[in-house]
Amino acid sequence: MTPLEEFASWSGDDRVYWRAPGADAIAGLGAARAVEVDGRWRFEAAAAAAAELLAEGEVAFAGFGFADRAGTGVWDRYPSGRLVVPERIVRGSAHGAGHTDVGNALRVEDGTRATYRDAVKQAADAIDAGELAKVVVAREVEAVGSIDPAVVLARLSSRFESCAVFGFGRGPSCFVGASPEVLAELNGDVVTTYAVAGTAPRGVTPADDAAIAERLATDPKEQAEHHYVVEYLRTRLALAGVALDPTGDTEVRTLPGIHHLATTVSGRIAPEPGMALRLAGALHPTPAVGGTPTTFAQQWIAEHEGLDRGWYAGPVGWIDHRGCGSFYVALRSALIGPSGMRLCAGAGIVAGSDPEQELVETDIKLAAILDVVT
Repeated sequence: MTPLEEFASWSGDDRVYWRAPGADAIAGLGAARAVEVDGRWRFEAAAAAAAELLAEGEVAFAGFGFADRAGTGVWDRYPSGRLVVPERIVRGSAHGAGHTDVGNALRVEDGTRATYRDAVKQAADAIDAGELAKVVVAREVEAVGSIDPAVVLARLSSRFESCAVFGFGRGPSCFVGASPEVLAELNGDVVTTYAVAGTAPRGVTPADDAAIAERLATDPKEQAEHHYVVEYLRTRLALAGVALDPTGDTEVRTLPGIHHLATTVSGRIAPEPGMALRLAGALHPTPAVGGTPTTFAQQWIAEHEGLDRGWYAGPVGWIDHRGCGSFYVALRSALIGPSGMRLCAGAGIVAGSDPEQELVETDIKLAAILDVVT
């Protein structure tokens, strides 16, 4: 069976699916060893655990919440950090879920539009008052009905070939997504991350699409939002001991339904056990999902956003015994449970942000998942 078929048929408590762009899929089944971490130093604790847990040739899959506190309610099976060394790993084709129906017809419940506009207005007021330079405000919608996580993963893999597609199953729940944003990747001594911030919808015609992409590339508001992320990544990697390369060119990255501004940030550091997790911890949360200044933005989110993000916008990925690995920001994601799925999406608020436009941006991002299940 393919990794996705193995993932679909596994009846144990732990199951992981991972497919990086251009690579074979991996299913991690069961938990030979697992560690949960919490609090301010969770990434350091996770790195130390990885160094202790992993024998030569082994990998651990790991996921972290956006915040450093344990999840609540529907997120109670997803602590603020968890590493698992699977009992069994299956590698192979990224295709094959056994069947194609998602499940019963889904009903999308979205009662957040008015409150989201209000939250964006509050964020803009805080920025105008000089309390923040940028803050990402997220909202949540629910799709009610029966959903098969494996089929969602198959559809995401087909639709988003240039993204990392992931599924972290815990008992009856499964956190799935298709992320375009590398947070920290360590391959040998080469460190890579991407600044992904600045968003525009796709056009109806090729000419319209090209014009929208051109406007995105030159829009002052989107450029300002993107610049915050690039400078943050470079500063944090330098503080972590990475010898930085010159900054790459900013490009427009085009995905189904959306354009993004993207810039590669890279450098070199000597690998050691746990290193990829230390790098992920040094960068999370970036201004692309939190804001700047980082501490004040996180405090604003905790006080005003009004939702438990859980693992949305947190790092997910894998690490090997050498310390090499790959972690993505858990975007375009949803938590699937027995009665449906919960989806989050956010938009970066800076000076001059318009609440209605930011709401539309979250609609575009939510559609990445909703379009494959409704």
